[in-house]
Amino acid sequence: MKKLSMFVVLAGLLSNCELTNYVPPVTSQMAIVNKGQHVELTTLNEGRALFVRRCIECHTLPAVWRYSADDWPEIVDSMAHRASLKAAERDAIVAYIRAVRSQR
Repeated sequence: MKKLSMFVVLAGLLSNCELTNYVPPVTSQMAIVNKGQHVELTTLNEGRALFVRRCIECHTLPAVWRYSADDWPEIVDSMAHRASLKAAERDAIVAYIRAVRSQR
């Protein structure tokens, strides 16, 4: 019985980590985001790569659905200096996050 309860606790911890750090891959459907806007797949792939590589340098990756689509530009801007992000890189990260959110 003790092993079973330890397993349940461990499974819960692992599932929480997976949800926090899950970064969906870019799909062709993501190129069309809210209101029919089109975003290049190369931009989305760059945004995903930057999100994974640069954001994790300071903290665990937040779930992209934790904040609203309108909150993300300000969040990314507030951290851009620490991550040494250029304007185009910030835009790519925000485009990726918004594209992921539009798929839900």
